Amino acid sequence: MNEVANSQNVHLERVLGEYDQNVSGPTVVFTCGIHGNEPSGVKAFSNVLDRLEEVKPAISGRLIGLSGNITALVEGERFIDEDLNRIWTQERINRLNDDTRVHELSVEELEQKYMWHRLSKIFKMTNGPIYVIDLHTTSSESQPFLSINDTLRNRHFAMKFPLPAILGIEEHLEGTILNYMNQLGHIAVGVEAGSHEDPASVKNHEAAIWLALFYAGAISPASIPNSHLFYEQLAKGTMNDKKVFEVRHRFKLAVDTAFIMNPGYTNFQKIHKNEFLAVHNYEEVRAKESGRIFMPLYQKLGNDGFFIIREIRLFWLKVSEYLRRLKLEKALPYLPGVSRHKGLDHELIINLRIARWYVIEFFHLLGFRRKEKKGKKLILIKRKYDVQGPELMQLMI
Repeated sequence: MNEVANSQNVHLERVLGEYDQNVSGPTVVFTCGIHGNEPSGVKAFSNVLDRLEEVKPAISGRLIGLSGNITALVEGERFIDEDLNRIWTQERINRLNDDTRVHELSVEELEQKYMWHRLSKIFKMTNGPIYVIDLHTTSSESQPFLSINDTLRNRHFAMKFPLPAILGIEEHLEGTILNYMNQLGHIAVGVEAGSHEDPASVKNHEAAIWLALFYAGAISPASIPNSHLFYEQLAKGTMNDKKVFEVRHRFKLAVDTAFIMNPGYTNFQKIHKNEFLAVHNYEEVRAKESGRIFMPLYQKLGNDGFFIIREIRLFWLKVSEYLRRLKLEKALPYLPGVSRHKGLDHELIINLRIARWYVIEFFHLLGFRRKEKKGKKLILIKRKYDVQGPELMQLMI
């Protein structure tokens, strides 16, 4: 495999294109087609790039688009061997550097190897802020929405869009590209533009790309004719809904299990506790709690049956930001049943036998997320670049 695929009249290169006028500023990277049955982002980026070349607006920084799973995009499949959006961990990245193992890599590991090669070069070429925008669509009917790891930097960027935002999915999904980009210190946002088959998804992705460029400070809206239409395009699909939700539950599927989601569910649809949602291995699956259904699975491949989410009130988001800026997390190891994990300030061990009255939502307020659970001990990790990015931290040293 190389970085170009050409089959069934589909021609894709790893670098979809870039726009740069050698002026310092942010680098905005769009990853498109991480899943091969989601070509909307590829089409949308190409359309935006064509428009940029036509209008030629001034840009500070750099815009670049990358293809994700080229092999799966050509085949129109979500993935070939494994989900490309579940293998972005440091351990898996390290394996890519072992040239003696190249023949052992899966199709998606090879795709990742080429993607990471490009991303690494991009990151080394800039000293300014980096934004990574991952473009997706869903298998069920859906309004557009954003998915982010819960850092203040991600929140502030995401809340500029007229879209609902989902927090906390990284606690339930290991190895997403967004989580890995956040660990490197970059602002990272996932844009779900609608369902795979909906023609409006391409338009929604185009609008999101333009708004991301505006909000990152790369391009002035005044330089693009009718730029207000991009905001309106997204707002009309959500009624300018900027609500924030958190993931409460994930129904995980094992490999080769039978799962049938009951028909008719759409993203953000309200559900009630004990509601009959799906059939898994010939047994009924009922909602563990009331909330809203999120990402119900209506496609052949995937290991996430559905999620349950609930709204976070604006009051608690403001409380969370205030507490994080106070750096209150430094006092947590003094609480009964709470200690530092391996002596690290950003990792905590919660002894659930002692700290039974602490709820995970309390630690979420301070920017911690669940890392793993071992018996009666819960290990939490603090997001390293919560308030500020690596480029600003360098200036402060």
